[in-house]
Amino acid sequence: MFNISSFLDKFSKNVADTEFHKKQVIEIIEKNTQLNISPKDIEIKDCVVYIKSSPAVKNKIFIFKNKILENIINSTSIKIVDIK
Repeated sequence: MFNISSFLDKFSKNVADTEFHKKQVIEIIEKNTQLNISPKDIEIKDCVVYIKSSPAVKNKIFIFKNKILENIINSTSIKIVDIK
């Protein structure tokens, strides 16, 4: 018989992984730009990090975009190809 708890465990693991990846990306952005970004301002979708913040914050992140992407690739297991 199908066990609902094992089915829901798949989703809880997925959510936990997503939150962990967001925290890793936020730490790398903070290290490179000294900006504090909340997890609700970042979305990771299809190997792209989307920033939902003010234009000033986005501009500072885009100035350091190559360095941030390099750090993400070298220090995490996340595959990120762009920041938008």
